[in-house]
Amino acid sequence: MTTLTIAEIASRLDLPESTVRYYRDRFSEYVPVVGKGRQRRYPNEAVEIFHTIADGLRNGQTAIMVEETLGRLYPRNVETSETELAQVGTVATQQMAQAMVQVLYQQSEEIQAMRLSLENIKDDLDRQHEENVLALTEAFEKLKSHMDHQDTQNSRLARERDQFIVSQMRDMLQKSQTQPPLKPWWQKWLGRSSPKSSVHS
Repeated sequence: MTTLTIAEIASRLDLPESTVRYYRDRFSEYVPVVGKGRQRRYPNEAVEIFHTIADGLRNGQTAIMVEETLGRLYPRNVETSETELAQVGTVATQQMAQAMVQVLYQQSEEIQAMRLSLENIKDDLDRQHEENVLALTEAFEKLKSHMDHQDTQNSRLARERDQFIVSQMRDMLQKSQTQPPLKPWWQKWLGRSSPKSSVHS
């Protein structure tokens, strides 16, 4: 695990080393530390804590207000050994792995739900397609039946018409054969004005 000295933290924050030491002593309950005395070192997380302290005091907050902010953001961790820090890191890693597994499990469930939803949509579309095809087939059959019926009626009417015309022509032919031939008009006229016909009368 990488650790830093007070001088290195002060350099990162562009602050005097004495100021950082004051922050460490004043808010020691929230500053994680490894080792004791001159061997004290600070994990990378301590840089953010010192940054929060510096910002709060720079913005006019009192030390008590800064403590309240630190209490909300960071756990109390006065002194920690290398072993404890390693254990904390291991626990954090395990928790992160569990969280990732949970996220993957949730995503898997969501993907499964989406797959089921898509399958339902496909089934609905297939059913609607089958219903549409069936409706079109029924409509086509009805139209074909109607046209066939209409063709049959037209054929029957045409036969009846032809039979009627033939019957009328046959009747006219028979009448023309049974009636005596008509005299021309001039014969009829001469016949009325003939002197012989007037004398006989």
